[in-house]
Amino acid sequence: MYYSYFSTGNVRIDSEHANIDCMVDLCRNKDGEWVSTALILISAFANHLDSEEKICCEEGLNMTREHLAEHLLLKSRLAYIEKQVGRAELDKDVFLNTFRDMLFYHISNFDKHLCNG
Repeated sequence: MYYSYFSTGNVRIDSEHANIDCMVDLCRNKDGEWVSTALILISAFANHLDSEEKICCEEGLNMTREHLAEHLLLKSRLAYIEKQVGRAELDKDVFLNTFRDMLFYHISNFDKHLCNG
């Protein structure tokens, strides 16, 4: 569940984070086949990273080189996880816990530090 202490202070970015987190819960509660939902989640997270960069440019937020490098690393990890999910190498709960941890880690260690440039 998305908690307010993960807020970045930017409504657009926070709403995207909350939507992704809500999708994690939907996937967790889905009975039966979950892979298609997991692939949508992975795509949503990757698209969010691009969107976040755009929002930062539009709103003058300080997107550091380290933050951008973290986005590249996350995209690489997401691509790897996508292959694992497609090959049925990951358990649903392991995937969802890892995915949520990645999201919350990124918010806590990078997005919360976005500020007006």
